[in-house]
Amino acid sequence: MPLGKTAKVGIGWVFCTIGGFYSFYWAKTSIEKQRYENMKARQRMRQANEGIYDPSTRKFSSSL
Repeated sequence: MPLGKTAKVGIGWVFCTIGGFYSFYWAKTSIEKQRYENMKARQRMRQANEGIYDPSTRKFSSSL
């Protein structure tokens, strides 16, 4: 049984809609993963800067 023109267009729209939803979901999860990694890096930087430091031990040397 051959499909009519309207059925073919409908099937095309179904594939496009499903593909659009999937690509949106994939992009959203990818951005959330990046955001989570950035937040963890900021947390590690904040934790590394906490504490009491002796100023004499934190000198920069110019020798390479």
